Amino acid sequence: MLLIALLLQAAPAPDIELNARASVRDVRIEQQGETSLSVRAGPDAGSDVRVERPRANGRRRLRNVTVNVHAEARIADPRQNPALVETPSPQ
Repeated sequence: MLLIALLLQAAPAPDIELNARASVRDVRIEQQGETSLSVRAGPDAGSDVRVERPRANGRRRLRNVTVNVHAEARIADPRQNPALVETPSPQ
C-alpha cells in the first residue's frame, strides 16, 4: 500500500487529460492500414495515449464495438526548456 502511495506522488498530474468512450453498433472496414493517435504539448514533458479497442484480425465488419481512449499531456516548465527563437522573415 505504501509503495502505491509513493508511486502516485512521484507521477505528476497531467496538465491536460482527455477520456473518451465510443460505442458503435456496426463498423465496416473498407481499407486496411495502420492507425495512430497522438497527443503533443509544447514544450512536452511526457505525453501519453492509451487506446483500448478490439482487433479486427482480418475481419471487414465488427459489431458492438467499444473504444476507450485516455490521453494525457504534460507541459514542461518554459524556464527549464526555453522556446526556440524564430527566424525573422526577410524584408
